[in-house]
Amino acid sequence: MTVYLININNDCNECMECVEVCQTGILTEDFINMVKSKINSTESPDKILFRKYAPECTYCESCESVCGQEAIWIINLNPECEEL
Repeated sequence: MTVYLININNDCNECMECVEVCQTGILTEDFINMVKSKINSTESPDKILFRKYAPECTYCESCESVCGQEAIWIINLNPECEEL
């Protein structure tokens, strides 16, 4: 089973376009608002990165491609495994 890590940094402007295109429903408005709240509550928000383990992510790349801020990207935590 491939597991992905969703990364969101402080460049997120809460436009919610990633939420609109997320095919699995992992990205929600509540989730993005919570991420931004945590980022904004830190002493150095310009150096903050929020990560979420998302085994249900299919890595469709929709969220990455729609983000004009380049604030979200996905990492495959099992890169040595290829599904056949």
